[in-house]
Amino acid sequence: MSMSKVRKSIKGAGKRNATFLDLSGKNLTKLPPEIGNLTALTELNLWDNKLSILPPEISNLTALTYLNISYNQLTSLPPEIGKLNALTRLYLHNNQLSSLPPEIGKLKVLTDLDLRNNQLSNLPPEIGKLNELTKLSLWNNQLSSLPPEIGKLTALTMLSLWNNQLSSLPPEISKLNALTSLDLMDNLFSTLPTEIGKLNALTSLDLDGNPLTSPPQEIVKQGTKAVLAFLRDQQKKSRKQWNSKLLLVGEGRVGKTSLSKALRGEKVDKNEPTTHTINIEHLALPQPDRADTTMHLNCWDFGGQDIYHATHQFFLTDRSIFLLLWNAGTGWEQSKLYTWLDMIEARAPKSPVLIIATHIEDRASDLPIKEMKRQYENVKGYWQVSCTKGTGIAELREAIAGFAKDLPLMGKEFPVNWLNAAEAVRINKKKTVTSKQFTKLISSQGIKAEDTGIIGEWLHDLGDILYYTDEELKNEVILKPQWVNKYINMVLDSEVVAENEGIFTREHMEELWRDLDRPTQEYFLHLMERFDLSYRTLEDKDISIVVERLKHNPKPVTDEIWENRLAKTNEREIKMKFDLGTTVPAGVPTWFIARTHRFTTHNHWRYGALFADNKEQAHLGRIESFPHGRYLELTVRGPLPYNFFALMRDGLELTLDRFQGIKPRRTIPCPGHDGEPCEHEFKLENLEKAAKKGVEIMQCSESLEDIQVSDLLLGIHWSTHERVLEQIAGSRDDIAAFIGLMQREFLLLFNREQRLIESHTPSLFVLRPETGRHWSKELLTSPMQLQLYCQAPDKWHPTLEGNGGCYPIKQPAEWINPLINHLQRMIKIFKYVSPTVSIGPVGVGFNLAGIEETIRNDIQKMTSLMELLEDKAVTYEEQYAKAYHEKDNPEHAKGADLRAIRALLDHLDPLRNWGGLRKVLTPEGHYFWLCEHHAKEYLD
Repeated sequence: MSMSKVRKSIKGAGKRNATFLDLSGKNLTKLPPEIGNLTALTELNLWDNKLSILPPEISNLTALTYLNISYNQLTSLPPEIGKLNALTRLYLHNNQLSSLPPEIGKLKVLTDLDLRNNQLSNLPPEIGKLNELTKLSLWNNQLSSLPPEIGKLTALTMLSLWNNQLSSLPPEISKLNALTSLDLMDNLFSTLPTEIGKLNALTSLDLDGNPLTSPPQEIVKQGTKAVLAFLRDQQKKSRKQWNSKLLLVGEGRVGKTSLSKALRGEKVDKNEPTTHTINIEHLALPQPDRADTTMHLNCWDFGGQDIYHATHQFFLTDRSIFLLLWNAGTGWEQSKLYTWLDMIEARAPKSPVLIIATHIEDRASDLPIKEMKRQYENVKGYWQVSCTKGTGIAELREAIAGFAKDLPLMGKEFPVNWLNAAEAVRINKKKTVTSKQFTKLISSQGIKAEDTGIIGEWLHDLGDILYYTDEELKNEVILKPQWVNKYINMVLDSEVVAENEGIFTREHMEELWRDLDRPTQEYFLHLMERFDLSYRTLEDKDISIVVERLKHNPKPVTDEIWENRLAKTNEREIKMKFDLGTTVPAGVPTWFIARTHRFTTHNHWRYGALFADNKEQAHLGRIESFPHGRYLELTVRGPLPYNFFALMRDGLELTLDRFQGIKPRRTIPCPGHDGEPCEHEFKLENLEKAAKKGVEIMQCSESLEDIQVSDLLLGIHWSTHERVLEQIAGSRDDIAAFIGLMQREFLLLFNREQRLIESHTPSLFVLRPETGRHWSKELLTSPMQLQLYCQAPDKWHPTLEGNGGCYPIKQPAEWINPLINHLQRMIKIFKYVSPTVSIGPVGVGFNLAGIEETIRNDIQKMTSLMELLEDKAVTYEEQYAKAYHEKDNPEHAKGADLRAIRALLDHLDPLRNWGGLRKVLTPEGHYFWLCEHHAKEYLD
């Protein structure tokens, strides 16, 4: 807009004695002095221009209550800003501000100040004079400290400090008694100030992306309530804790039990029996840097037989020291050191590993330790011992002490009552207690009864107890995990189960576990299912399949069923290879087989299984592990295999997520040339990059022929969905399945963030014009409605009447701007939603006809909204990438989307009723926000 037009617009507003002026998106580089003549203005919108300064005349606008100057190029604010003493809302985000003038403190009635996405390195002390301020957004700046005056903002309910350089907070933070939301994500906190524990109104505390050691991650992962409980109790009284874990692993008969005894100074028995489960003993060592301090290590001695590896995986936790033993008398190759190193790296990649040669009296030991240290960063060295003669034991004890003192939790401050509660649990002689008895035990140490679950989950994550909140497991707490392991290993050891191809009957259970009462037997059976070691058959609940005792190879009929599928007409295939680059861990793919048993065809073996998407077996899926090749293959065949493949892949990815040290390389096989197969594989990562950049062709390195990228990604990447839709002949079921796939993939954009307890929020909604049937061209200044939707795949629908979930938005510009990209993605999916397909039978309380009409209207409104947003796409994509560092870390962008949605919903619905939607975790590891009717499909 030219300056003459700006002046004309200002002059016209003056003649009308206007209270509102919108100059947003006009490409303005400056404001004329005449702006100061509009003394009747209460709202001024200047966002999305190129303003670098504000004229002094801005100070004349003393009636102004709303000022939006976001998305400009301001480097500073004039002192005159302090004269706008009627301002209640000031939006300055996405500028280049490096400081604020002291005059900012004169805005006495300001309630909302948005300074995100600037370059602020400090705040003036005068910020503390904003007594009415309720929301302060400072994320994505360069703050390394906050002034003590921040504690004077006693009306503040929301403080966002995400992505700064903070490592501490002033003690005065404890005075923010009204604060309900505090975002500290992606800062430099290693220790949280205990003063945060005094914020009694706090319900949301975001800490992800900090190098925290106190509170420990085991507490942080439980969310705000747990962190506040930890900090509150830490304020009362704390002391340093000197406990951690020492894990002895290796093949059977390498001397783990003998070494454990030798380290403790006990007599070693040359004929020590083989450990069949887990033994836990206590080792005390002096702290090398503190003469008056003793460290206490719980020594976990693991049975080495292969069959136990799947159960042991659950106790191989990070933040521990590993002693990996091998028998010098038989050689390191026979001791499978590389396999064990792979296993440790997969489960505990940050834990130090000490490699120990035992029985050195039998044979001189030799080991390629230099190569091992190069390949595995956590290998810290090599020691040689003779447990019977005591050779090397003292040196090893000294080395263990040196590494133990540097463990993440060693020497950290803990609440005294928490440490006392942990000790009370550890010394308790009982193997199991009821949940009520556990609460009483914990409460006796000064822990609030309502915090019992927090202590329980903390001790569970440390491996001290087994504590679950599942319906079948919540009434018992196992105080001695090794006791459970003993009984589970009885099943794994059973020749009867092995000969019966993994079938475990009630009769056999009562025989194996005859010294347990029936409730405890049932409990252990549920534990095996919770560990994904077994599952009940759908046809007979008295029969369980123990996946670790399945036959190693598939039956001939299984291969026949699988191969016959390609002989059918209109059959398609999707295949993906997961190259682990390491030994395939115990539990893969058997854990996946157990978790995915609802799709079973009863064709499964130790290294694979055949699944079907329904009783008619319209689509077959095959998972197979190739241990010697260090990879897995997932293949789905059928007329439209895309949806079933996505489900299978999601479940497999969830299994692989259990191994934090594994980074699979995913590849897609070349489809072949002229009917001949090809051995070349395309990296999925490269194909996705090509799709994003619009590259249409990739060359096969074997044949040197060009392959369409869209052909390789068909049904795997969202960019191919239009082509898949063209292949659907019109079948209602096929369309529904494909719509479900697209909807699920859209929601999975936020799945990682939804796993964070404090980042959960519904992310599916529509916007409607508040009045009239059509959108106003002044989109972001016209009131609108936000309607939440149930996220059930292929059944999207608005929240039910009477449950709420529909909210008025009076000032869209404040909220919609950060959501532009999310809206654009969401609208693209909404155009495929069909009311006749997407709802289906949903139960009592649904007016189907009314809902179908509502969905049709919503689709129409969202399609029209898309057209209005298209001309803003380039502008906002550039701003979005800059603001959220999308190019460096796309997860930050998705997380920023989710936080923006949550901030809006918290504003619209402070009680978080959210239309009756509830967050549900599916077997594939997805988090969906569902209405009560669709939630039952998963909860039942």
